[in-house]
Amino acid sequence: MTERLVIKIGGATLFQPNGFETGLRNLMSLNQNAQIWLMAGGGDLVETMRKAHQIYPKLDDEEMHWRCVELLDHTWSIAKEVFHSVDVVASRDDLVRLSNQSRAPGMCWVRVQSFYSRDNCGLIPDSWLPNSDWSTTSDVLAWLLGMMIDADRVILMKQCECDPAWTMVEAAQRGVIDAELARLLDANPGFGPILELAKIDMAR
Repeated sequence: MTERLVIKIGGATLFQPNGFETGLRNLMSLNQNAQIWLMAGGGDLVETMRKAHQIYPKLDDEEMHWRCVELLDHTWSIAKEVFHSVDVVASRDDLVRLSNQSRAPGMCWVRVQSFYSRDNCGLIPDSWLPNSDWSTTSDVLAWLLGMMIDADRVILMKQCECDPAWTMVEAAQRGVIDAELARLLDANPGFGPILELAKIDMAR
């Protein structure tokens, strides 16, 4: 059976010369026979919101969280325009349709709000549901996507130093992944996709 793979690329990489397309092409060439679901993070757009919250701490945590989820629409839109795919997952209907189809090799860009939004949290099992605050990052959402589409693997592309041999607990201890992701993995032991790290070579 064709492997189903989620690849999450950090939003900051979209704005780095030779980072996004080169890193993604290299990783995809190693997985060319897989069905690949691509997801973009928020990068500097989300970091700007984090800084705004630090300046105005009375802003509601949960409301800031959903603002950031909505901002991911913009990096998704840019990413799918720069790096074209045959399929685009823009809605929950798209997600259900494509995830239920046969696992033929191919590639699609996934909009986060097709599987995680203010309106569809009630459809997510409690043990999979992340906190609606700053502890939930796009790494967490990539894992959640993998759970929802029954992916075999989730690859988190990183600009920082990382070792694919690290366990996710070690990666969390080193600050490479967030504690919320480690918590969700602990809450779902032995279940779900294999989670991997991949270092992006940002050299020109």
